[in-house]
Amino acid sequence: MKQKTERRQRQQGFSLRARLASFSYAFNGLLTMVAEQHNARLHLVAAMSVVGLGALTGLTSLEWMFVLLAITLVWMAEALNTALEYLADAAVPETHELVGKAKDVAAAGVLIAAAFALIVALWAFWPF
Repeated sequence: MKQKTERRQRQQGFSLRARLASFSYAFNGLLTMVAEQHNARLHLVAAMSVVGLGALTGLTSLEWMFVLLAITLVWMAEALNTALEYLADAAVPETHELVGKAKDVAAAGVLIAAAFALIVALWAFWPF
């Protein structure tokens, strides 16, 4: 299946319309995640608060780099966790032990990223 798709893409060549459509799909996924996932909304509020606080406190460029990296990692982890949950629920609608474990592990990825973000926030905003 993948080979068929790759062959079709090579035959079609570069298409600006297809590239723009791919951005459209990505933004749709972002909007879906924020609209349907409570934790994504919490991450959005936290990210906006941290960026606002950073603007008020005058973070250094190094501090900004780490703050933005932490925000990005949390959002990436949340997006991958959400995608895995949607796929798992579509593939196995009933409760299944291994699907539950997969969801737990994906959620652990978000937790790890959020813990890193907390450490970065403490480093960037805690007075030393």
